[in-house]
Amino acid sequence: MTNRVTTVEAIPVSVPTETPYETSLSVTTGGQGPHDHVLVRVVTDTGVVGLGEVAPLATWPHGLTRTAVVDLIQEKIAPLVENEPIHRIRNFVDRAERALSGEPFPLYGVDMALHDALGKIRNLPVYDLLGGAPDNDPSIDLHYSIGIKTPDKVRKEVRDAREAGYTAFKVKVGGPDFDAEQETIATIAESIPDARIRIDANQGWSVAEAVNRVRALDEVADGLTLIEQPVPFDDIEGLKRVRQATDVPVLADESCFSPADAATLARQGVCDIINIKLAKTGGLVRACDVAVVADAHGLPCFMGSMLELGVGAAANAHFAATSPAIIYPTGILNIHAVNSLIEERGRWTPDGDTFTVPDTPGLGVTLNEDALNRYRVD
Repeated sequence: MTNRVTTVEAIPVSVPTETPYETSLSVTTGGQGPHDHVLVRVVTDTGVVGLGEVAPLATWPHGLTRTAVVDLIQEKIAPLVENEPIHRIRNFVDRAERALSGEPFPLYGVDMALHDALGKIRNLPVYDLLGGAPDNDPSIDLHYSIGIKTPDKVRKEVRDAREAGYTAFKVKVGGPDFDAEQETIATIAESIPDARIRIDANQGWSVAEAVNRVRALDEVADGLTLIEQPVPFDDIEGLKRVRQATDVPVLADESCFSPADAATLARQGVCDIINIKLAKTGGLVRACDVAVVADAHGLPCFMGSMLELGVGAAANAHFAATSPAIIYPTGILNIHAVNSLIEERGRWTPDGDTFTVPDTPGLGVTLNEDALNRYRVD
């Protein structure tokens, strides 16, 4: 048994949104649409199946469209990995990065699927393939995520979240109505006195707006935990100016994709925290590298998502559980679509502010074939 990859399949899907999660980006582009994602399925010569997922977003840096992701997987990535031993994932990633010329989104779904298959072959959960969970405890802390919405809608929502055990809240800002956003943050602080509030502007502000608004929101929150990506991704100097002009820790998201990006941001004193997303790094291999580089420069990390469905959410959780550099609560298990496309939805649904990643070999998920057929868009 050689355990070589025989086929790589890219499956486009479109799953309607169930609970809208508006950001500054979606507000300005007409609202959150369906989850136009790509599932990846690799098969080995011994019949082992590995699953991955890509959540493309064309309006994001390097985001691409769903069609472009499918084409790149089929035309560029599949020829590189087919007939190769399944365990040579890092070697494959090196070659794929050169072939894709800096486009990480197509790569992360295949990297994910290869890790899933290898975990099944070795009878290990993916977090163990990556080195194991710190203190042998594969649990992760969770925050409660709130999109851009009216303060009235937020009030009851945060009280229910607090009853479920949440004290950490991530709130999207950067929309057209800053007064409402200020009221929203005040509502959370008043309703939940022990709330740890972080805000995410998704590049929605200029530097001047960011400085003024971060200060204002920090005051009504009685101290923000952090501000995530307040200015455009390519305004590195602007991100640094926000950090210098406010007392709130700055988290770099869209500005940090690669290990080299993490090193550059650290050397220039641009941010206090790095947001790691498998979509940005190109998968688990490079995510590990980003975490190591960030940690070596004294920067803690947060684990983010691109609102993946069940397969991608599971991969995010495995990585979060294995990396000691990730110290902030995460919202990677939030599913906003009507269907996660996996059989194990209940097992992967948290019921409080902590979640223990299952020790099932691989990612611990299987596709719901009926749902896949319903939402497939070939």
